[in-house]
Amino acid sequence: MTTRRRFLMMVPVSGAVLAAACSKQEEPAAAAPAPAPAPAAPPAATAPAPAAAGPMVEATDPTAVALGYVALAANADKTKYPTFVEGSNCANCALYQGAAGSQSGPCPLFAGKQVAAAGWCSSYAKKAT
Repeated sequence: MTTRRRFLMMVPVSGAVLAAACSKQEEPAAAAPAPAPAPAAPPAATAPAPAAAGPMVEATDPTAVALGYVALAANADKTKYPTFVEGSNCANCALYQGAAGSQSGPCPLFAGKQVAAAGWCSSYAKKAT
């Protein structure tokens, strides 16, 4: 005759045996060979990839009008934009993303469009040197 005490002592042991039996997994009969690892990618170039060239910003573009963008900084309306400083242009603006010496480049203010390096807008921020 099994007593309750003996039964309670056997429960943890039988639970552990049952857990071990259920956790055993059979090996697959015919496992496919693991695929070969992909070849390592070539090292990245030190310079960032050039941004995809987009169309030039038109003077009638709503964002260009709102920011007072002009393709030639000398044509900026100095009375309307008193913050304009001689010598400031897109090429030396912190927002300009074109390559040094390029005629045009992307600007985050004009998503997907190019601005003239010689241009200017009211969001000009001098590039840190």
